Amino acid sequence: MSAIAGIFHRDHCPLQPQQLEEMIQALAHRGPQGCHSWLQGSIGLGHCLLWTTPESIHETLPLQQETLVITADVRLDNRPDLIDQLDLQDPDLSQLTDSQLILAAYQRWGKSCPAYLLGDFAFALWDGKQQQLFCARDHFGVKPFFYHANRGAVCFCHGNQSPVNSARGSQSLKPSESWRLSHLNAL
Repeated sequence: MSAIAGIFHRDHCPLQPQQLEEMIQALAHRGPQGCHSWLQGSIGLGHCLLWTTPESIHETLPLQQETLVITADVRLDNRPDLIDQLDLQDPDLSQLTDSQLILAAYQRWGKSCPAYLLGDFAFALWDGKQQQLFCARDHFGVKPFFYHANRGAVCFCHGNQSPVNSARGSQSLKPSESWRLSHLNAL
């Protein structure tokens, strides 16, 4: 499985590149096809790539399309249905990546897009127009997503919670009892 990481300074303080790079390096073992990052002002997204589907060999993540940027570990099982629902007319659908499908789904359905995705996924999407970070994972939690949020910043990763702990400068994250209950109620 690939790995993703990111930091968003809600207070709009500039993100130092080494903050993001330290998180990515902690996940580098999950990305034999390479690790890359995208940084703009107070937001940074990272990705360590492992090819797992025929389409994933065409992935370049983080991926920017206009004001949207995504980093994702994703395997979509309903690609043909999504392509039909989104009315995509790409000349070579075999090269259309799952992260590109998620971007198209977000453009169509906004924050409701995970309801249309079937498969295993964890992703973070920066909407530059809205100045919002949107994160989601698959419905069964096959792809874990660790995060910490406070008034000043949000940091996240998928694959191993250690980078989040390092970024926030604390011991390991433990879900609260209220989080456990709300998570179980959502199932």
